[in-house]
Parts: sequence; structure tokens; C-alpha cells
Amino acid sequence: MHRSIDPIELTLYHDVLCGWSFLAHERLSQLCEEFEPLVRLRLRPFAVRVEPRIPSRWECASEASALRKVARETEGRGIVPDLWRSTDPPRTSLPPLLALHAATIVAGQKGMRRLLAELRRAALFHGINISREDVILEVAGSCGLDMHRFANAFFSDHTRRAVLDQHEEALARGIDSVPTLIVGDEWMLSGARSLGEYRSTIRRFIRQQGLRMPERIVH
Repeated sequence: MHRSIDPIELTLYHDVLCGWSFLAHERLSQLCEEFEPLVRLRLRPFAVRVEPRIPSRWECASEASALRKVARETEGRGIVPDLWRSTDPPRTSLPPLLALHAATIVAGQKGMRRLLAELRRAALFHGINISREDVILEVAGSCGLDMHRFANAFFSDHTRRAVLDQHEEALARGIDSVPTLIVGDEWMLSGARSLGEYRSTIRRFIRQQGLRMPERIVH
């Protein structure tokens, strides 16, 4: 009889509006398939902009520049900087994270990931301001979520408190930017890393734990 092994948790702190978070998620999702069943990816919210305020011209230029850099990466092809070049740039990145928490309540992880993909597509590939509540409700509706339950969860104080509590927990762990990856609740990698660096880190952690590498990637 083989002893069942709990998968190593890869915890990715992310912001929906962050292009680098998008890259990290894409690369880690690919590696979860490579290292299956030894690793499991979970997402945790970390709003870069919590309190609503109009971003300065310099901030908008900096965010647009970052998205242009992300677009030069293989996984980021098609991303545009339009979100930060419009007359209606995001004032806060908290609402999309509240929406993901609400989607998890209503439709579980599968529903949350579907909404995340659509929110990112709208913001990063089409320049739509997904920090607006009306936009979030429209995108959520297009994902087939139960809108009555979703709206109740999205606008609830409980959802806001839960997301902000996770933000405070992240700060207490020394996390102050996204993306940040925690490997096995022990190792921390800040900033988006290459696919190769993520792969090497996961492989080293697996070996440190004394686990056997999946045969398909031992070469």
C-alpha cells in the first residue's frame, strides 16, 4: 500500500490588475501540470491599491510601461497598456479581488478561476476598467454566475473583511508586492520569475522534502 502524500502548496499572492501577476500565474499553472501530483497552486489576494484615489500621471505612465514589458513576454502577447492610458484608469484594485472572493463563495474554485480569466482578459487585453462595480457585474454575468448570490456576496461586509484580513496577513508575513510566491510555506520568491527559475525552485524544494520526481520530468 502506498502512503498518500499531501501536495506541496504553491501560494501565489496576486493582484488582478498586475500584469506580472498574470505572468507568474500562467507559468506556475504550467508547472503544476508538469509536477502533478506533487504540487498544488492556490491564489491569495493582495491589493496593490487598497484605498480609492485617482492615480497620478506618473503612476499611470509607470503602470503602462510595465504592461508593455509584460507584453514582450511569450505568455503576455496581446496585452495592451490601454487600461492606464484612458481617461478612466483604476482608482483601486480591491473590487476585482472582492469579486473573486464572491465567485468562490458562489461557484467554488472553478467559478473563481473562470471569473479571474475574464477579468484579466478585459483589463489587460482590452483596457477595460474592471475596478468599476458595473463592469464587474457585467463580466460576472457573462461567466454564468448566479447573479443574485454573486451580488450579495460581492457587496457584503464579510467579503470585504475577508479580503482585507488576507491582505493584513500577507503584510505580517513580509509580503509587500505582487506577485509573491510562497513555496511549501517556507520559501518566498518576490517578483515574476522565468519559467526556468520557477521550475528549478520547485524541483529543489521537492528534493529537499525527500519526494520522488515525476518520471516524465526526470531527465
